[in-house]
Formats: sequence, structure tokens, C-alpha cells
Amino acid sequence: MALTILNVFPLDPNLKTGPTRMMSGPVRMRPVTLDTPYGEFATWLYVGVTGNVSLTEWDGTTITLVGLAAGVWHPIYSLQINSALTTATNILWGS
Repeated sequence: MALTILNVFPLDPNLKTGPTRMMSGPVRMRPVTLDTPYGEFATWLYVGVTGNVSLTEWDGTTITLVGLAAGVWHPIYSLQINSALTTATNILWGS
């Protein structure tokens, strides 16, 4: 039996979605140190206390998410959390 070869294109980070792992939740998690890169690409953010989160995306763009709910893993792709404009606390990142 011959095997079919498929060309699978890389995930486009602009889509803000992930492969099937997006459905499974974070596998590895660490606490956030403000203004410090995680050292890898995070796909999830956990907010312990509701507030605003200013983050740096994969392409260096800085955005502020207003009023992120507490106690929830948010599927947000980021490289670091910035202290400017961030009011949420007890933030974890996951990948």
C-alpha cells in the first residue's frame, strides 16, 4: 500500500488560533514576571484577579486587553506581559 504525502503548511500566527492542542489547555505553566519575556511562546494566560492586561504579541505588537475575567485560562498568544497599563494580578502563562 502506498503512503499519501501531504504538505502541511505552518500555522499562521496572524490567525490567533492553534492546532488541536488549543482545545486541550495549557500543558506547562509559570508565573508571569512583568516586563520579562517568558523565554518561549505562550498560548494561554490565566488571570487570578480581574483587570487589564498589556501584552506583547509574537510580532512585537503591544496590545491591552481590558477587563479579562478572573479564574479563567484565556487562549491568548503572547511573549511577555508589560507593567504599563496592566491592572490584573496573579497572572500565569501557559504553553
